[in-house]
Amino acid sequence: MQGPAFPGWLLAHDMRATRFSGFRRSGFLRSGALIAPCLLASLSVAGLASAQTAQPPTGQTQSPTSGHIAHTAPSPMHSGTVPHAAAPSTSGKTPSAPGSSATQPAAPAESPAPGATSSGPSAGKAPAAAPHKKLTRPQQIAALADQLAQAKTPEDAQMLEARLEALRAAGLSPTTQLLLRRAQKDSQAEKPDDAVEDLSDALALQPDNAILWRSRAQMRLAAGDFNAAITDLGEALQRDGRDAKSWGLLSTVEDQRKDGPAAFKAWQKVLELNPMADKNHKHLDALHIKAFGQPT
Repeated sequence: MQGPAFPGWLLAHDMRATRFSGFRRSGFLRSGALIAPCLLASLSVAGLASAQTAQPPTGQTQSPTSGHIAHTAPSPMHSGTVPHAAAPSTSGKTPSAPGSSATQPAAPAESPAPGATSSGPSAGKAPAAAPHKKLTRPQQIAALADQLAQAKTPEDAQMLEARLEALRAAGLSPTTQLLLRRAQKDSQAEKPDDAVEDLSDALALQPDNAILWRSRAQMRLAAGDFNAAITDLGEALQRDGRDAKSWGLLSTVEDQRKDGPAAFKAWQKVLELNPMADKNHKHLDALHIKAFGQPT
C-alpha cells in the first residue's frame, strides 16, 4: 500500500530536521564548521559586498586577517593629566592643543622707548666717562692763583707760590733759561748792569713771558733805575695781572721812589692775591703811615 503523499516541502523539511538532530548529537554544532557555509550560502552577492565594506562603529577596530571586530574602550581623561604630545608632522612643526599658548597670535613687539638702545654685549653698562681735557699752562696758573687767594696758612701759600713760579718759568726755552741763570750770577756778583743786558737778550727771544719782564725790573731796581723798573713791571703785569710777586716788587719800587700812596695801593693788591703775604697787616700799616701819616 502506497503511503500518503506528502508535500515536497514537508518531506524536505523532515529530512533536514533528521539530519540536523544527527549533527547535534555528534557535536558538529559545537565546532561551528557547519554554520559558516550555511550563512555564506544564505547571503546574496550584494549583501556580502556590503558586509565586507561596512566600517566598524566608533571605539571598534577590525582585524585585517580574521575579520572579527575588537571593542576598544576609550581611556578616560582624568583632570590634571597631560596628554602625550602628538608626533611632529612632516612639515617640522609640532601641532599644539586647541587653546594652548602656541595657538594664540603673537603679541606685537613693543617699540623701544625714545633714546633706548638695543640689547647687546654692552647693554646695561653705563657709558664710559669722557676723559678730562688737559688744562693749558695759563689755565693751570689761573687755577693755582685762585687757590692762593683762598690760602689759610703761610705754609700753604708758600707751596702754591712755588708751584706758580715753576709754571711761569716752564715756558722758557733752553737758551732763555741759560740767559736767566747768567743774569742771576751777575746779580750775585753785584753786576746789575750786566744782568740787565742778559735779561734784555732773553726778552728779545721771548718778549711775551711775564717772568722775564719782572726779573729785568728787579735788576733795574738793584741798578737804581726806578723808572725803567716801573716800566718793566707794567709790561709784566699786563701779561700776568695775578702775579703777586710783581705787585710786591712794584710796591717796593714805589716806596723807593717815595711814592707812599702808590706803594700802599700796590701792597693792597698783593694781599688780595695772597692774604698770607702779610697775615697781620704789619707791612700794610707801615705803608699806610708813610703814605697818609699817623692816624689820630
